[in-house]
Amino acid sequence: MTQRERFDHLYEAGKRSTRQALLLGLFIILLGAIFWFTGERRLAELVWFVLFIPAIGFVKIWARTKTLLTFNDAPDYRRFVWYEYWSGMAVIVIFCLLIVSLLLRPEQANVLLLVVAFNLFAWIASSKLDHKLAKIDPEHVTHKAYERGKVGFFPK
Repeated sequence: MTQRERFDHLYEAGKRSTRQALLLGLFIILLGAIFWFTGERRLAELVWFVLFIPAIGFVKIWARTKTLLTFNDAPDYRRFVWYEYWSGMAVIVIFCLLIVSLLLRPEQANVLLLVVAFNLFAWIASSKLDHKLAKIDPEHVTHKAYERGKVGFFPK
């Protein structure tokens, strides 16, 4: 499968997962609103801040992983795809833990610095894994190529 065909598959999977994430996000927002208007404000905050972003992230990461696994059966390629998936899941779990601790103890605003630092580390790790995938499989669609392709500048 060529890189362009892979891009097309990833792009379609991305559109599907965006629709799924929007529906899930809408459900979470409505659930939080129900808690908010019934007087359960703390529970509403937890639902909104601890479920909304992680749920959307999970849907997007899972769709990308599932699609990437269809492109190459090489054990090294599959292993690095799973590494990227599990590193994304670790970011989501740590994000949830840090946000819960911030919601329960608002005076610890320095926790936000940890969130930013950890997300920066995860972004760099994901980039390194993406480059390793490109070395294993020359037709791999890197994050950079995908982002450029979404706006019409896919490399020939």
